[in-house]
Amino acid sequence: MAEERSIEEIEAEIEAIRKAKEEAESESQARMQETYAKAKAESEIKEIADISQDSRKTIQYKLNTKVAQHIDNSVEVQEKIEKTADKLVEKGLMVQENRANADVTRSEDEILQADYEKNQNEYMYHGINHKIDKEWKRKLIHVINDVWFVIWAIISCFTIVPISTFLGRITALRGFMKWVAIILGCALLLACLGGLTYGCLKWTGVVH
Repeated sequence: MAEERSIEEIEAEIEAIRKAKEEAESESQARMQETYAKAKAESEIKEIADISQDSRKTIQYKLNTKVAQHIDNSVEVQEKIEKTADKLVEKGLMVQENRANADVTRSEDEILQADYEKNQNEYMYHGINHKIDKEWKRKLIHVINDVWFVIWAIISCFTIVPISTFLGRITALRGFMKWVAIILGCALLLACLGGLTYGCLKWTGVVH
């Protein structure tokens, strides 16, 4: 029996604590509501006092009240407000989309400008001094330049390359060997040019 009474006492104590907590919360809420009501009443009194001192404020207050009531009660006005809100949202989305497109365009322009600066010499061969917007145009220029590079490489193989090679080697020689190299180089160059010229003339039918 002693153990049962002790359990009952504990339960009674817990119940008492719970009730005390509920009462404290109720008192706190009551005080908050009282404070809010007091502040609201003071604000309304001040607003009424201000309105009573100025006739324009009185009229404006009445108009604002009627406008608010009309907006709340008129279905037509609410529909117009919703349509206006939709237009504002649509306009905002359009502005953001335009900004995104502008950023993309700016990035593409920067890439094209970088490509022009990198391949400026190749563009200048064609008399182009600005960036090119279309990818197929850029590829066409590169292909044409590659073709001409091959042609020029073949021509230079029989003209510029021998001269550059012999001049580079001759400058390293001294004395008698230098003159021998010069004579042999000139002879080989003339032989190459003569053979190339003869071949072209024969191929064209000028020489039989």
